[in-house]
Parts: sequence; C-alpha cells; structure tokens
Amino acid sequence: MTRSGLRGWESTQRQTALGAVESEQRVRLVRPVVDGSVHGAQRLGSAYWREVERFTFGLVRSRQGVDGVGLRLLGRRPLLLAFGRPVTDIAEGSLRCCYPITGGLLASQPGGEIVFAQEQVGGRLWLRSTITGFFPALAARPGEPDWTGALYSQVQRRIHLAISRRYFSRLIGEAGQ
Repeated sequence: MTRSGLRGWESTQRQTALGAVESEQRVRLVRPVVDGSVHGAQRLGSAYWREVERFTFGLVRSRQGVDGVGLRLLGRRPLLLAFGRPVTDIAEGSLRCCYPITGGLLASQPGGEIVFAQEQVGGRLWLRSTITGFFPALAARPGEPDWTGALYSQVQRRIHLAISRRYFSRLIGEAGQ
C-alpha cells in the first residue's frame, strides 16, 4: 500500500510549453472493477461524476444532458467545467470512457479531454484517469512566473487528485478487491 492507501498508485503531471495540463493517475488492479461492455465503460465515467459530488458534499453537482456533462456550483450557475458527450471505446482487455472538455469557468479555452479507463498493459490491469490538452484558467500562462498558477496547483489540481484517489478506492471497494 502507498500513502494513498491504493496498491500501485501512480500520479504524474506536467504543463506543456503551450500551457496545457497533462495529468495521469492510475492504480494497479487485481481484477476488473467493471465488466468489459459499453455499460462498463460508461460506468467508469458516471462513477467519477458521482465522486465529484460526494467529495464536494454536493457543492459541485454534475448535470448530464444530451450535450454532455456540466459541473455546476449547487447544480445551477456558474458552469465550472463543461464536457461533451462521452465516447466509449472497447478493445481486447481494455475499455475507456472519454469526455472532451468544451469549456466552463475553470477552462481558459475549450480543448483536451478527460479519460477514465480500465486497461490491460504489459500483462497488468490498470484503472486510469487521464487529462490531456486541458488549459485551466487558474494555471500559470506560458512565460509567466510559476506562482501565477498557484491557484491551479494548490487547489484545483489537488482536488482532482483527491477525487481520483476516492474514485479508484470506491470502484475497487465495490468490486470487492
């Protein structure tokens, strides 16, 4: 077990030269936490949005509609983050649920995605949460001092990491691992 209480927990983060955030959290699995179907892939995504609500004690709520998912303060306004409709992908031993990031108050521009996956890699099974190409409104801008992104690194990023740990723990616990 690691400090997070999850076996095989790994987390990486970097900011590209253009200012996009790339972040990955993953944990090794003993056995799958969802079945290898479209429903299983969709469950990976919906479980994350429920964990956001639990973690924030309902302060941030997800609204799922025909256009995708919106994270809103108390379920109303402002729109904190907007995600397009989920795209699921199922391949041999792996499945993923991908949400394109389409905007919101915490995004400086649309772009990037968040992906929830259960993947077989090199003979090992992993549960993974990955953000790529995201331009957080609170992050440091290219060429600006690092301290200008302190709100992102000290608040938004840490909240995402804490939610990811709880999300992984809950899925693993529900699967009886």
